[in-house]
Amino acid sequence: MQPRGLDPARPAPIGAGSLREVVMGAQDNLTTVLAVVLGVAIGSGELEAIALAGCAAGIAEAISMGGVLYTATRAERELAVSDTESSSAASGGLKDPIVAALVTFVAALIAGAIPLAPFLFLSVGPATIAAAVLSVTALFGLGAWTGGITGRTRWRGGLRFVTIGGVAALAAALVGAALKVDAA
Repeated sequence: MQPRGLDPARPAPIGAGSLREVVMGAQDNLTTVLAVVLGVAIGSGELEAIALAGCAAGIAEAISMGGVLYTATRAERELAVSDTESSSAASGGLKDPIVAALVTFVAALIAGAIPLAPFLFLSVGPATIAAAVLSVTALFGLGAWTGGITGRTRWRGGLRFVTIGGVAALAAALVGAALKVDAA
C-alpha cells in the first residue's frame, strides 16, 4: 500500500504539510517534559521543584526546537539554491524557515503543557499519575494521527510514539528514584 502523502492522485490529508514540524515539536517536548516531571516528582516530591523544572524544560525545549527547525529548513533551502542555477526554482517546493520554526515552537509549547497541567489542580502523587496517563494518551494520539496521514496503521504509529516516550520517561523516573533527595 502506498502512503497517502506520496500518491499524486490523492490530495494530501489535513495536517500533512506540517507533519514534520508538529511531530518534532510535540513528540519531543511532550516526552522531555514528561520525563523531567516524573524524574523530579519521584526524586523530590516537591510541587515547586516539579513546576520549576517542568516549565523551564518545556519553554527551553520549545524555543530550541523552533530554532532547530528554522536552521535546518534554512539550510535545506540554501543547499537547494547552491545546487541549482535558479534560486526561485530551487526554493519553490521548500518550506519557509520562519513558518517551520513557528509551527514547531507552538506544537512544542502546547505539548509541553500536557504533563504540567495536572500539577495545577492535584497534589503531587495524583498529579504524577495523571501527567503520565495524559502524556501517554497524547503520545498515542499524535502517533495515530501521524500513521493516518502517512497511510500506515494508526495503532502502530501510536504505539511507536508511546514506546519512545515511555522509555525516556522510565529512564528519568529511575534517575529520580536513584538520586532521591530529602525535602529540607
